[in-house]
Amino acid sequence: MARPPKKIDADALIGENALVRSSIWQNGTRKVAAVITDATTDEALLPEGAVALVSLTAFPPGAPSRMMRDVPFYAAPRDESSLPAAWIKLRA
Repeated sequence: MARPPKKIDADALIGENALVRSSIWQNGTRKVAAVITDATTDEALLPEGAVALVSLTAFPPGAPSRMMRDVPFYAAPRDESSLPAAWIKLRA
């Protein structure tokens, strides 16, 4: 049995940088930078393994920015079957 994800404050996620992988950019193989604009951690709304459900604005290279809503947000990258997925962009 998997451990439940660590509780995250939804307000703390707003404005954070994230990476998103989506089927609309290169068939899901591109990781695109994004900024979280809204978040909820209501457990009734979360898919399995997600720590939050977020809205974000993504900035794909060579394309206009794109608003995405209700994207599952994970603590780390997920496998290809979890598209679309977003996760925390670690600071270098």
